[in-house]
Amino acid sequence: MEKVSVSLKPLVRRINLPTVLKTAILPGENTEKLFIATQVGEIYYLNNGAIELFLDIRPQVLKLGSFGGYDERGLLGLAFHPNFNQNGLFYLHYSVASSQGPGAKFENLRQGLPELFSP
Repeated sequence: MEKVSVSLKPLVRRINLPTVLKTAILPGENTEKLFIATQVGEIYYLNNGAIELFLDIRPQVLKLGSFGGYDERGLLGLAFHPNFNQNGLFYLHYSVASSQGPGAKFENLRQGLPELFSP
């Protein structure tokens, strides 16, 4: 068996509580970007090596406990529509700030570029 050498290097620094890593092509562009969602409700993407804010829904997301997060609350899911590059649709799974129990909230989070997406 041939030995294989593997090494890791950080892509991003100073992003706390990441929950989702996805790739997608922004509407109007042709290069795939890496998206990083955080449990507190921020979504960033890598743009030519720099971190850019894609969406900030912290006011809509249930606040995390004081013990540092990583429980089953907050922004936990991000999915891009198969035609996201054309239609700008994406889906989020998060705990709504005004609720303390199970529930779902559906919103259309679509807005044109170059402005940031916002609910």
